[in-house]
Amino acid sequence: MTFGEGHTFHIEGISIVRIKLFDRMIRELKDIRYVPQLKKNLISVETLKAQGLRGTLGEGVLKMSSDSLIVLKGIRRNNLY
Repeated sequence: MTFGEGHTFHIEGISIVRIKLFDRMIRELKDIRYVPQLKKNLISVETLKAQGLRGTLGEGVLKMSSDSLIVLKGIRRNNLY
């Protein structure tokens, strides 16, 4: 896995992760990469899109939706959602 600054990290596993969303619903994310060197958890928008979700950005908020249901919402902090 390579990031924008040219840093390369080793993916040690691919799995399914369950996350609790802001509305208390639990959602499964598939094909999530485990990279132990990272200090934060990252979710790829492109991976979510490949799973059928649609993304919209506006006023510092990222929303991922399935049909008319918003299933994931991220607020921008330090240029990350």
